Amino acid sequence: MKIVRALNGHIEIQKPIWIMRQAGRYLPEYRALRKKSPNFMDFCLNPEMVVEATLQPIVRFDFDAAIIFSDILVIPHFLGQSVHFKEGVGPILERANWQELLQTPTQEDIHIIYESIKNVRRELDSQKALIGFVGCPWTIASYMIREGKTNSFEGLVTHAKTWPLFNKLMDKLTTVISDHAVRQLRSGANVVQLFESWASAVPAELQQMWLFEPAEKIIRQIQKQVPGANVIYYGKGIAGQAIKNLQHLGVGFGVSQDTRLSSLKDTSVCLQGNLDPQKLLDGNFRGDVLNILEFSKDRPFIVNLGHGILPETPVSHVEGFVDLVRSRQ
Repeated sequence: MKIVRALNGHIEIQKPIWIMRQAGRYLPEYRALRKKSPNFMDFCLNPEMVVEATLQPIVRFDFDAAIIFSDILVIPHFLGQSVHFKEGVGPILERANWQELLQTPTQEDIHIIYESIKNVRRELDSQKALIGFVGCPWTIASYMIREGKTNSFEGLVTHAKTWPLFNKLMDKLTTVISDHAVRQLRSGANVVQLFESWASAVPAELQQMWLFEPAEKIIRQIQKQVPGANVIYYGKGIAGQAIKNLQHLGVGFGVSQDTRLSSLKDTSVCLQGNLDPQKLLDGNFRGDVLNILEFSKDRPFIVNLGHGILPETPVSHVEGFVDLVRSRQ
């Protein structure tokens, strides 16, 4: 598996490639499938649909990895905080009963996700990696506290500093997220990616406490429970700080488009990224991809976007992106 080899330090001449949100609305076959299950969370918990959605981009583009179709917000859902997705708005979470939620174990039907992973692994070519994923505690907490409204963080950071239950929520999420990652790997995922999508909202003086300490606890627990586990940490907008704080753990790092790869030239860890999704949408990506390939030619690297693919992206642009990466022999 090219992605696993890259994460273990191997320098591939032809770089492995997959893209974040590769199973999604830019694909006509995905849109057709979604019409069969309008409720998004129900869709995520339908094993047959999850398998089909996960494999659709592999069939079309022959990516080097599939990523299990799910959502980072399955965690609050399985802790009993109702999650709904509204078209044009995004996720909406009900107001939580915090005392009750902090004492609630995850609901039993979380096993559906692990069954879906087992089913995908059986269908997926043995040379293709299967990626599982989790949201990190700060990002999940942000959604849970703001009930899905994450367009402004100023009030959230202030609230979190003074809310007596914030640390308990972070501890709870760290434990639950660690277990969810481990169970995905034990079910057949070859890699697990940790998404800290709202990392850049955390002030510098709180990053160690709110981002890197929980991440290290999660990674160490994964490595304890699944020796040799392959982990990618994606902190949007903070790749340099993440590498400085977490590279001793032997994981790979996702790099978002707002971080220059040249600023990371002195690191030897496996990097992943970082084409701007807007460039892929516009079709103006050739120069950026060639720069990524030049930067990565002598290092372990996974080609990807800097964030999730935009729903309006033409399929032909994705085909061109993949072809360009694969043309490098």
